[in-house]
This record gives sequence, C-alpha cells and structure tokens, in this order.
Amino acid sequence: MISDPYTLLPTAYRAAVEVLHSPIMAEEASERAIYQLTLAIMSGSPPHSPVAWLRVVARRSACALLRSEWARTKAMDLTDVATPRQRFPSTETNTSEVRETLHKTLENGLHSALTPRQREALDAAISCNTMRAAARTCGMAPRDFRRSLGSISRRARALLQDSHTLDPALPGCEPGISV
Repeated sequence: MISDPYTLLPTAYRAAVEVLHSPIMAEEASERAIYQLTLAIMSGSPPHSPVAWLRVVARRSACALLRSEWARTKAMDLTDVATPRQRFPSTETNTSEVRETLHKTLENGLHSALTPRQREALDAAISCNTMRAAARTCGMAPRDFRRSLGSISRRARALLQDSHTLDPALPGCEPGISV
C-alpha cells in the first residue's frame, strides 16, 4: 500500500516526458496521473502494481494533453513582432498621420457600433489561438461565432468606407481583405 502517491511523481514525469518532450506539459500530465492514482487509492481500489499503472496513466494523460487546446497554446516571442513602422516604411509624413486617424476611427467607431456580444466575440478572436477556443470562450457554437465575426467584419468595412481619410496606397486596405 502506498502511503504518499507523490513519491511516485518522478516516475510519472519520466513516462510523460517520453511522449511530450516538453517539461511543462510533462509536469502537468504527471500531476494528472498522480491525481488519478490518489483517487483510485481513496476509492478503495488501489492498483496491484502502482508504478506500472502510473506509467500507463501518465502516458495516456500526455496523449490527452496533446489532443487538447492546452497543447496548442504557444507563448509569443515579442521580439519577433514588428512594429507598424518596421512593417510598412512610410515614405511621407502624412501617411503615418493617416494610419493613426484610421486606427482611431476603427477603434472608437467599431466598438460603439458593436453589440456587447459582438465585442466579446471580437476580444475572444483576438486573444485565442483557434476559432474553436474563441467560440468556447464566448459560449457560442463555432458556426455562430464565425457568423458573428462576419458581421463584425462587415461593420468594420462599412466604417472604413464611410471615413474619407483613407489613402488607397495604405497596405491592408485593399478591397477584398477582411478586417
């Protein structure tokens, strides 16, 4: 009988690292396996060979993590992100002014034109990695979430067409590119 299941944590970690090759995710999988072992012991049905049982459960937890949204979340290295001036070198001084005006118009006008539900969907679309994760964040079905993003894009395009400050030479403002 095992008195403390956490003494087997290194065993579970080694089994999870074989599958995941990521120390953070392997740690999560091994902790899930230890939790399952603790539940089995508390329910009164401990495994006959806890070490072997724990290895199998740790590998299965690692595979489950690979299939989940948790594994698809990646940290972003901000040094690789270019500032707007690095991406679009301005040849004229008024181009940057036009960009700033355009950004303020979209920022102020779009949020006031959207419903609270659409604002929530827009924030989720910006902050989540996948469409499914963003839809879950809002509590919508993925199909409804895509429709909501379509209506947000139409409103943003209408705002852009209504503002007379657009310069056709600005990158990203070509017709057919969704906002």
